Amino acid sequence: MSMKVHWIVPLVLVLFVNGCTYHGQVRRGIYNKSASSSPINASVLVLADKGIPLEMLITDTENSDTQSFLLKTKDGVTAAVTDALGTLFKIADAGDRQIQNQYNFVADVRIESGLTRNSCEGELAKWAVRKEGLCTILTISLRHPDGTAVTQAKATQWQEFRTPGFASSVRWVNKHTWIFAPILTPIYMQSQGNTLRQQFEDNLTNALTDIISQLEEKRTLFDALM
Repeated sequence: MSMKVHWIVPLVLVLFVNGCTYHGQVRRGIYNKSASSSPINASVLVLADKGIPLEMLITDTENSDTQSFLLKTKDGVTAAVTDALGTLFKIADAGDRQIQNQYNFVADVRIESGLTRNSCEGELAKWAVRKEGLCTILTISLRHPDGTAVTQAKATQWQEFRTPGFASSVRWVNKHTWIFAPILTPIYMQSQGNTLRQQFEDNLTNALTDIISQLEEKRTLFDALM
């Protein structure tokens, strides 16, 4: 009997620890807006070796024990940005800086996302103070291959992130006993994680739509540089 206890307890602890973090991946092909009927006659390279993190750990600072989400972002975000720029420019590819001289413009991407109540900016921050939500800030800087800046566009998206009542029970169990946590926590985290991943993808898509609109308004700038 004692031998069984020795291996059951470590197994329970392993399941509990793994169950506290959701592991997901941002999907490719999430940006599927229609291309411009008159694309800008220029080529853009989205730098895949800079700025876009391989993965992002998104946590709720108030409930980090049951609110930790690890998203693999690099592939999906790179694809989304490339697809979005491809609706405005004649050619949009993703690659590393070794081939940037083959393109008219280079796009540097920066993305931030968090569940903290102060991660939003401007008007959205007012909502973030009152309600918990996922805030995503996307910045795309366009420059010439030689490093000369051309323009920058930035967009912020926020969505309320609702935690079901079941989460309160899970948190109570986690704090007071580990007996049921290995079963309840993974179920809860899978549901919450899938919701957060979808919201991250929605935020990214909406931010890209906003940025493409901003760049569209600067069409004359790109035309003048060609």
